[in-house]
Amino acid sequence: MPDHVKPVFKLVPEIALLASLPKHLKKRFVLALKKMHEEPSESRSWENIAADSAISPYHFHRQFTELFHETPGQYMSRLRLQLAVNLLLNDHPISVLEIAQHCGFTTSQALAKALKRELGLTAKQIRKIGTESTPRETSDFIAKLAHPGLQYSVETELAKSIPMEQVWYPKRGMKKIALDNPDWDRVFAKYGHRSVRLLGATPINQLEKSWSHIETVIGDWQVDHARYDFIIPEGYYLCAEVYLLSDIAYSTALEALFDIAKQQQLEIDERAFLVEMIRDIEPTLTGGVTFSFQLPIR
Repeated sequence: MPDHVKPVFKLVPEIALLASLPKHLKKRFVLALKKMHEEPSESRSWENIAADSAISPYHFHRQFTELFHETPGQYMSRLRLQLAVNLLLNDHPISVLEIAQHCGFTTSQALAKALKRELGLTAKQIRKIGTESTPRETSDFIAKLAHPGLQYSVETELAKSIPMEQVWYPKRGMKKIALDNPDWDRVFAKYGHRSVRLLGATPINQLEKSWSHIETVIGDWQVDHARYDFIIPEGYYLCAEVYLLSDIAYSTALEALFDIAKQQQLEIDERAFLVEMIRDIEPTLTGGVTFSFQLPIR
């Protein structure tokens, strides 16, 4: 397998939005954001988090709102909803009450009100999206919780700059791993940093189907060739290396890959597989994942 050294593009709104801050202030903002992401279940106020990060709550609110296009309170509420929606979509075997408490909502009723107010759906309806909707429909849905920008979401604006290149890959193989649900979050939870050995292959001709009818295969490509039980044919791929932290960034990056292929008038190989390789993973609460996305083209 060719080892192409490419710059990793960071599709992380927070990194882009904090870039203009002076070093000392950026360090404090990074600490505050880390606390917001690490402690969703504690229902701490943004004022306390600002104070713990050595920032005046007044100045934090003013600068945060100017940089992020939303208040610290709105940001934290959106983060909690993102986390709740992720758990609901991925059909984790926990109750709505447990999800609510994990995400910082006092009761399941409080979560239900927030879901209805911001997304117009119930928890039950969101769980159905995770099995009965298509990837495109799901992407459009979770985009409602993307980071707000001046015209489009920050994720969408950042994705326009993802570097992409065409790469020839020889025939590749892997040993399939047994999974009840081929969801990357569950893979990361089970395999941790060993996920860098894994590769996902999704038939292009199934991407318009609902999730329950898409046969994604995930396997270990670093095993001995004699153990391969799944083969990916040789061919050209439109490739991108992307570091991301959220499901929204993940779906936005994939959309950008398909959009660039269309803009460049590249013919996508409907008989082949969309390939996803894990280049790196940070197995922490606030850690991200570096994906290599590979779209087959003729």
